[in-house]
Amino acid sequence: MKVNFFLLISVLYMPVSMAENIEKKILSVLPPDSKIESIEESVIEGLYKVYFGDLQPLYVSSDGGYFIYGDLYQIDNGSVKNLSLLDANGRRKEILNAISRNELIKFKAGSEKHSIYVFTDVDCGYCKKFHSQIDEYNSIGISVNYAAFPRSGIDGSTYQKMVSVWCSDNKKDALSSIKKGSEIDPIFCTDQPISRHYNLGQVLGVTGTPAIFMENGSQIKGYIPPEELLERLEG
Repeated sequence: MKVNFFLLISVLYMPVSMAENIEKKILSVLPPDSKIESIEESVIEGLYKVYFGDLQPLYVSSDGGYFIYGDLYQIDNGSVKNLSLLDANGRRKEILNAISRNELIKFKAGSEKHSIYVFTDVDCGYCKKFHSQIDEYNSIGISVNYAAFPRSGIDGSTYQKMVSVWCSDNKKDALSSIKKGSEIDPIFCTDQPISRHYNLGQVLGVTGTPAIFMENGSQIKGYIPPEELLERLEG
């Protein structure tokens, strides 16, 4: 089996034949359209992390004959660390960092301490509550980068509203206005990212809005008041 270039980079420090064997065996038990994204060394000798489109990897033996799908923990000075969660957060961070900043609607804090990503829906009650306090988040140093996540999917009225917001000349004003209950004239533009954000949100594990992500990829689910959110970010 030929290993693709990206995979080859990922397994630079292991024999290509081993990578090929792991890939072949794992693909034989995954759904037909599955693709191996990367094979990486884990902290345990002889155990490799195999990413196949999910945030969490499979932990696979060097011969490809055994795998574990679940959380891997490390005992460190009497405490327990969830390495699988850290791996998933790292993947989320990569995905979030790959979103073009021009596609996000940013409400920047004057004295920025933290910058978060928020997947939002213009018809979501708690999203409206979150945004009604946007000045408070900004005033305590939290910058908010909005991405689009119409919970009803990429058709219907909510999707159309969000397309119109992201196609507006002043996206910030349009988003604030519609979340206050104002109507918005339908607008369409070919470079709007709503479908792309929606698909990325699904990959990231977004199931409801607002979905908040820290810069390190950690997810905070649901609405969090400003001061409590600051505590979470600094905790």
